[in-house]
Amino acid sequence: MVVTIITCVGLICTLASALGAVRHARAAQRTLAPGAIGWGVAFLLMQAFIAVWSGIGLVQDDVLSALVANIALTGCAAASFNRHAIATCASAAAGDDADGSIIRRHPLATTIVLLLIATVCSVLALELPSNHDLTWIYPPCLLLEIFLVGGLLAGLFFLFGRRGVASGILAFALFFIGIAEYFVILFKSMPISPGDLSALSTAAAVAGSGYTYTLSAFCLYGLAFCAIALLSCEAAGCLRPARALRSRRSLIINLVVGIALIGAVGAHAALIDYYNTLGITIYTWRPLESYYRQGFLPAFISGAQTINPPKPAGYKVSEAEELVDKYAAAYDEDEATNQDRAAAETQFNEEKPTVIAIMNETFSDLSIYQMLHADYTGPSYFKSLSNCLARGTLYVSAYGGGTANTEFEFLTGNSMANLGSGVYPYTIYNLSDVGNLAQQFKDLGYDTLAMHPNHATNWNRENVYEDFGFDEFLSIDDFEDSETLRGMVTDSATYDTILEQLESNSNPQFIFDVTMQNHSGYETNLIPSDKRVELSIDGMSNAEVNEYISLIQESDRALAEFIGKLRQLDRKVVVVFFGDHQPYFPSTFNDLWFTDEDPAVHQERLWQTDYIIWANYDVAGNDQTSEVDDLSVNYLGAKLMEVIGAPLSTYQKALMSLREALPAINTTGFEDADGTWYLTGDDTGDTLAAQAANAARKDYAIIQYYEMFYDGKSIYTKRKQSAANETDPNLDPGTTQIK
Repeated sequence: MVVTIITCVGLICTLASALGAVRHARAAQRTLAPGAIGWGVAFLLMQAFIAVWSGIGLVQDDVLSALVANIALTGCAAASFNRHAIATCASAAAGDDADGSIIRRHPLATTIVLLLIATVCSVLALELPSNHDLTWIYPPCLLLEIFLVGGLLAGLFFLFGRRGVASGILAFALFFIGIAEYFVILFKSMPISPGDLSALSTAAAVAGSGYTYTLSAFCLYGLAFCAIALLSCEAAGCLRPARALRSRRSLIINLVVGIALIGAVGAHAALIDYYNTLGITIYTWRPLESYYRQGFLPAFISGAQTINPPKPAGYKVSEAEELVDKYAAAYDEDEATNQDRAAAETQFNEEKPTVIAIMNETFSDLSIYQMLHADYTGPSYFKSLSNCLARGTLYVSAYGGGTANTEFEFLTGNSMANLGSGVYPYTIYNLSDVGNLAQQFKDLGYDTLAMHPNHATNWNRENVYEDFGFDEFLSIDDFEDSETLRGMVTDSATYDTILEQLESNSNPQFIFDVTMQNHSGYETNLIPSDKRVELSIDGMSNAEVNEYISLIQESDRALAEFIGKLRQLDRKVVVVFFGDHQPYFPSTFNDLWFTDEDPAVHQERLWQTDYIIWANYDVAGNDQTSEVDDLSVNYLGAKLMEVIGAPLSTYQKALMSLREALPAINTTGFEDADGTWYLTGDDTGDTLAAQAANAARKDYAIIQYYEMFYDGKSIYTKRKQSAANETDPNLDPGTTQIK
């Protein structure tokens, strides 16, 4: 309420300054320049937005930030409406003989100073909303960011004939990016990465689901600096000599200078290796710190340079093929006398069980965080299943978001550790020839079905699933009348659809279910009272935690009901169930409650979920006693095929051999055979297990590059969203049929 009052007072002052400028112009028998009106109205609209946004309770009630923002906006608007005064004062400062309307000399020094002010303020507007302690930024990185922003601002200024509008648009765009960064960090505990740009439609599709967009005090400080940057751009434009509008020589000089400045920034970002040359890198286990310490733009550019998948040193196709064959042969040799595996293979070939893979949205057991200091014991049914084929901790390469990367690792056996941070293979790479479980089961005579109760375009799934060999893809249109919770289709509804598929189709099936119920954010307050869990964490209630735990309880209940129905089926079914990532908030508990521990163990706690592999029949060669086998998700598909007796591909055999020295790996770190974890890039020591793990990592990178990119000539996807799906007139409207 205080912010609203202050902003309304500021609006009144802004309007008063506008009216005063109009009266003054009339008294001088002239009219306000269109540019003055345009810039002034821009500041007024920004102020009006804050008034409305705070009026509906979406601005932090902080007096100081409200005063700073409104003083800046009102002052800038008043100066803009009184552009005549700006030109006169600026001319005097530059030493011009001004008549109040036309600058007779070229005040270059003043222009440079104004552009420098605009640059510094634009950097502050970009950083402050999310990076509250700018002393964290390494000075060289801060200077680099100033160079990047300043080069672009000045380049646009000269490119458009020393007019401030283009530079002002860039300054506002940087502030907008800063606000976006603030909300992405708030909702995901992760910064914006270059790969996010390839999934903007996915982000837009879920942006309105359960999130509250409250501007913080630091957002208002960023707005104040944005306003000053805009005013500086406007003032620099006011210093443009009248001759510059008519002189061909001036036009050419401005164009050359503008192109040179923008080209210099582009060349710097494209040609200089930010990681190897400048030492700017994104630490996957602490990406926020990487952005905070190195600045948004340097960190973002460094991440963008890694989207091109690194070809392993000395990579050759022939050597990669030999390496795959060597590891696969080692697996065959080890399994040659395994009677249990032989029995499972015989049973699988005879009975062809249906395989259901459920990747449950944000399903994780937060009791690993000291029971949340609330005696929380986790999803009870999931943890109590005692007759699983296998179960354990699942190490993933996603945290707070990035669902598609977990399913990519599961379906293909490829690891994000070999692709880098901020990369989303579904939206970036050509996956049409990449081996995967769907194609593997299809080659075994299975019908293949993917289902996800959200938009088919999310993460480019409509194209990826077709490339992977799924016969059919059920998206949100196929769940129009389904049960929802918080406006999202429930786990139970997807399980009912699976049961319908089993009832209507007697063929062996591979069904991949990506659920939606537990998607963030967790401030909707839409959980019914009979399904709501109320925890007391250190004597306090946390609405986000309570909503999330309530959802996990519902997932646990739905799983129990689903498994119960599968037990009654007169057909053999295998279920692999796992979570894609944790929610975005446990990092607070991790840092607060786990201190003075090994850094790798500390970070990996955030990058883990759980999995089970369960069957409703006795699988030959397996005791089904829920033997614990912790692994990373890139091995889960091969593990599934192995325990049920299904034939493994050559690549999967190689993965299972690699796993002996490298039991688990993700973008954050890796584990050696002794159970010791290491962070990616850290010194691993000289133990035999560490050396073997490092050797396996190098071989894995070579094998995976061969599996995904072969010779590196067709890396990037050529298929964009909404290109794959066609509507069959013989199907019900809304049914998505992959052809």
